[in-house]
Amino acid sequence: MFFHRRPEGQRATRPRRSLSETIKLTLSFLSSKSSPPPDPYGMPPSPRRIEDIGRPKQLRHRVRQHPDSNSDLHFIHRLPVEILALIFLAGSEDDIFFPVTISHVSRAWRQIALRTPTLWRRISLSPKERMWKERIRRARACSLDIQLLPIKTRSRGEPKHADLDPYSIQWHMHIVLPYINRWRSLEIVFPEFVPYLWKAALSRCCSRSGAQAPLIEDLKLLHRANEDPEAFTLFSGSAPRLRKATLNGIRLNWLPSLFAGLTYLDYTHHGFTAGHQAVHDVVDMLKVSSQLVDLRITFPRKPVVCLPCRQDAVCTQVCLPRLQTLQLRVEGKDIPFELARIATLLITPSLRSLRLIDQGRSYNSFASLKQFFYIYALPPSLNTVRIEHGWYDPRMVTPIAQSHSKVRQIIIKRSHQPEQVINLKPLSRTRKVSHNGKPVPATSSTNADWTSKGSHFGIQRLDVQYF
Repeated sequence: MFFHRRPEGQRATRPRRSLSETIKLTLSFLSSKSSPPPDPYGMPPSPRRIEDIGRPKQLRHRVRQHPDSNSDLHFIHRLPVEILALIFLAGSEDDIFFPVTISHVSRAWRQIALRTPTLWRRISLSPKERMWKERIRRARACSLDIQLLPIKTRSRGEPKHADLDPYSIQWHMHIVLPYINRWRSLEIVFPEFVPYLWKAALSRCCSRSGAQAPLIEDLKLLHRANEDPEAFTLFSGSAPRLRKATLNGIRLNWLPSLFAGLTYLDYTHHGFTAGHQAVHDVVDMLKVSSQLVDLRITFPRKPVVCLPCRQDAVCTQVCLPRLQTLQLRVEGKDIPFELARIATLLITPSLRSLRLIDQGRSYNSFASLKQFFYIYALPPSLNTVRIEHGWYDPRMVTPIAQSHSKVRQIIIKRSHQPEQVINLKPLSRTRKVSHNGKPVPATSSTNADWTSKGSHFGIQRLDVQYF
């Protein structure tokens, strides 16, 4: 018997399959539900163990394809279930009805949505009582994000009035009050003036017993047109996890058990006090919340001032050792006395960013801007300064750049002009050498790069004095 000798270096190969055999194997693989096509050469398929948790189960549609169809499944059907759940959570942050939409795409996606409790935690109260109760049930033991946003909408071209009467507000809150121990955040926004809205929304949240919120982390209460001066004590005086608060148009009893752990505070004064009394109120608040990292203060000009005010000035300073961002906002035509006084009482050794915001977008500088910088000294730890509209004076840029060595960026926003960014460069310690080989003496000026949209300026020295 003669044997054909394989040339040296050539690999042993299996005989090629015919076209009909390939089609049969492909059809058998598509029709099989669990096992891959058998190997005609006797090689057993690799078993897949159920207890192998290293490979996440992938989402696949068991669809029979036509033999002539060469279309592949979309890549999203090959993603692990865990990744799809994270995508669904990201989408639900922008659209509250996103969980309902994805649960109607397919049976597999509905199972994923129903088995992800955090997908249903956001409850935006409205007259659709059954829907929100079902969402609470689907959230299971997960914490809840409560929203009450009665904003006007349009129906068939006609304006639809928001549910702003106290009875509707109290009924909406009645749905979620039994689950107050599961609240993670509370957001209430009233866009228009209606009397007794805060009492209707918060009366049961201020009861002496059974109204504690041990899980709440974020609080947002906005009613700019409020005319009710009553002070509320929220959550029976206990909210140990509260870290963020945004308040506008409401008086609260500022207890340490509620607000001692705040790291973010966006505070707009309610307007029921003014002058030294308002400064005293805010200073007492900041003494309690001494762990703030981000602070934003606004004193709007409101005609409602009904509470008795003190006449003596407040001289007690407040130390905020962890404060890194301070935002001073002005809504009127000039800097309020209360805002300027509080700024002078703050001790901020770690302040990195100062933002001077003019919400009225004044074209000219504030009349009291010069006096403000006479009494307010910029902290030496500043790194970034943002100046907008009425806060801007061209004579103030150079003193800031020359007197604060740690300032690296100054952002300027003026009316009808693009935003300008001044990047300040620290002075080099090495001495420059001229063409003649002699060292060039160092100057006291600070190098700066002025950049704006569509333009670039290189400025070496600005010989301008502010005062």
